[in-house]
Amino acid sequence: MGIERKEQGTTRQSILQLLRRHGQMTALELSESLCIGAVGVRQHLATLERDGLVEIVGLRRNVGRPSHLYMLTSEAEGRFPKRYDRIALDLINYMAEVGGAPAIDSLLDRRRTIMNRDLRPRLSNKNRCEQVAMLTDILIEQGYMCEYEQLEDGSFTLTEYNCPIDCIARRYPQICGQERLLYEDLIGVAITCESTIAQGSHCCRYHIPA
Repeated sequence: MGIERKEQGTTRQSILQLLRRHGQMTALELSESLCIGAVGVRQHLATLERDGLVEIVGLRRNVGRPSHLYMLTSEAEGRFPKRYDRIALDLINYMAEVGGAPAIDSLLDRRRTIMNRDLRPRLSNKNRCEQVAMLTDILIEQGYMCEYEQLEDGSFTLTEYNCPIDCIARRYPQICGQERLLYEDLIGVAITCESTIAQGSHCCRYHIPA
């Protein structure tokens, strides 16, 4: 059973790779490329469609019955390696060389201002517990492996087990300070940062007053 699941996973990954390479393909074209039956391919496509990784985008009209055209969804893009971290770090390094620390501070201040403007409506008119819950959801959407806990005194602990900008934060730890300031802007209260991944901890942890 374990081998069968592995083979199914490999086939679905191959389908994703073919769609990534060719853009749009029919089940028959995928079947011919993978050398497996069209019925089996359609079963895999149905699973990938259910999981939100592929979608039907039209019909290809050849001789005979029209065939559905499949392509990747935006969700599937996360299955392919990205190196945004490298180019982002290179750009920040260049900015530091040209403008020094003030340029980096200005960039991070600008980033915090924009994020505060975009995210604030999602936390407005909510009590503290609802704000912390919404902030946690926002961070999860952005790639943080995040959770929160309400303590006996009514305060909260917000914990991030993954930092999507870790490689940059290790080089420019002021980003961690900007993250804390953003959370304070959104929730409207002073927050204490107890640990960060960039400083060697296994998580970033914040304490939010009741």
